[in-house]
Amino acid sequence: MNRWILSYDDYDPDTEGLREALCTLGNGYLGTRGAAPESSADGVHYPGTYIAGCYDRLPAEMAGRRTDNADLVNMPNWLPLTFRAADGEWFDPDRAQREGRLLSYRQELDLQRGVLTRLVHVRDAQGRTTRVAQRRIASMDDPHLAALETTIVAEDWTGRLEIASALDGCVVNAGVERYRNLPEVHLTREKNPEQSDPELLLLRASTVSSKIGIAMAARTRVSVPAERTYRAEDGWTGQDLTVDLHEGVPVTIEKVVAVFTSRDRAIEECGHAALTAAADAGGFDTLLGKHTLAWSRLWRRCQLSVDHVEVQRILNLHIFHLLQTVSEHSVDLDVGVPARGLHGEAYRGHVFWDELFILPFLTMRFPEIARALLMYRWRRLPAARRAAADAGHRGAMYPWQSAADGREETQRVHLNPRSGRWLPDHSHLQRHVGLTVAHNVWRYYEATGDIGFLAEYGTEIMLEVARFFACLAAYDRSTDRYEIHGVMGPDEYHDAYPGRDEPGLNNNAYTNVLAIWVLRRALDALAALPEDRRTELRERLALTREEITRFEDVARKMYVPFHDGVISQFDGYADLEELDWTGYRDRYGDIRRLDRILEGEGDSPNRYKASKQADVLMLFYVLATR
Repeated sequence: MNRWILSYDDYDPDTEGLREALCTLGNGYLGTRGAAPESSADGVHYPGTYIAGCYDRLPAEMAGRRTDNADLVNMPNWLPLTFRAADGEWFDPDRAQREGRLLSYRQELDLQRGVLTRLVHVRDAQGRTTRVAQRRIASMDDPHLAALETTIVAEDWTGRLEIASALDGCVVNAGVERYRNLPEVHLTREKNPEQSDPELLLLRASTVSSKIGIAMAARTRVSVPAERTYRAEDGWTGQDLTVDLHEGVPVTIEKVVAVFTSRDRAIEECGHAALTAAADAGGFDTLLGKHTLAWSRLWRRCQLSVDHVEVQRILNLHIFHLLQTVSEHSVDLDVGVPARGLHGEAYRGHVFWDELFILPFLTMRFPEIARALLMYRWRRLPAARRAAADAGHRGAMYPWQSAADGREETQRVHLNPRSGRWLPDHSHLQRHVGLTVAHNVWRYYEATGDIGFLAEYGTEIMLEVARFFACLAAYDRSTDRYEIHGVMGPDEYHDAYPGRDEPGLNNNAYTNVLAIWVLRRALDALAALPEDRRTELRERLALTREEITRFEDVARKMYVPFHDGVISQFDGYADLEELDWTGYRDRYGDIRRLDRILEGEGDSPNRYKASKQADVLMLFYVLATR
């Protein structure tokens, strides 16, 4: 087993969706799922390309409620490339497998070099046998470039070969089944004229609501003379190429694609930028060499080694996909970390709190990336202040789900696919997301000593988050303790008390403990600043001595619930019923989505001692009390 290779030695339509996600290629600017170039979104395959930070908002109706949703947009598909013998059918591995004509199929992802390779041996309906080898990259050297190389060898025939290469802007957001009744068309479909250079195609589009301009230019080059026919319709452009194929003689097709948007810097117009980049790009081998060199530099900075080959391969896979989602190319983009990376449309591409888990890794190896992710939060501090004010509080209340402008993107209803019912969604009550933002700021400063960031940006974030939680905490004179009510913790199985209509829980331990930590560290951050900056910040935020005293008092007297000598998830957790774990495992097998199972039975996890993510609580209890 190779620690750098993820490989598949057969073709399995039932697992193709998972393979496509795991074989995604990206560079921090864009990500393209590992779908076959000849495939379309047909229930088996889902070719998707996503550009970091490109969201679009459309109105929708969910369970009778008018709302809107911001989605990470499925961008035009740059992959389409297929072939056929002049009088045969277009290459289709699904059909070839069903008819027993798919002789062999191997796909491998080289994690060390960022290359996706596919080797196919197929016989068509007329009995002609053909070998196909494909290599694909999303350039880590130039984030605007991606490339596909296809080599075709006729094993036992000679004749005309037809090749179709295209750019498809007629794609929609349909990658998540339970979202498919929501609006899915996020791209305009425009006319795309033929280019003067016969090798080039250009496709323009824009997002429907956010008006982001998108341009893709493709250069298709063949290793032998080819006849070309241009074809186009609204939202789609392509060309058919015809070549003479001789038995045993390989023909190679290179498709190099350049992608730009109106959000990009240092360009005048994204269509012109895409055409220029595609025309000027080197051949596949040149691009591959630069791409491989860029990956080797990344791996030198972040390789982690263990003694177990399979564990090492899994570790490499995780690091590989992390670096494809956020890389050095992300630094100037003003983007956060989508919960599913640039690999698909789950969670609508929203930003939750996932930087909490990756910033320790990035800060020690790529501090410039960590700083950029924190700047995403800084730029949305005004939105967090507005949210706090709308809720009747001071300070900054960061959203549980964020997208383009920092407003709360969490839906108020969600679909349980097991029961088919739309249910209230209270996950926006996970106020701890702001605490983790402040936590990340301080940990970044601790690791890097970046006093400039702390002075100009970080301390202000921390103080405003601390201010919000000092305001949110209510004093109980009977216990001489502060309490935080009406929240939802990282344990997403509980969002209310049994039998109560009002959502929210009291004194979630994770929230309260981390609030203590943030209140203290915010004052540490203020004290770490040069005196002139400290004075300026206190004046600008109108931070008084009385408010600082409030921070200190709340941190010292915050209530933390215990039962049986251990920290409780929240007040009242000890009073909940025990769940029949054995019975549910026997009945359902996989009970990771216990919340959906119980709701499908007409029950609720709110009744039981069941914790989805309790381990996170203990981690931060240790951090907070060091």
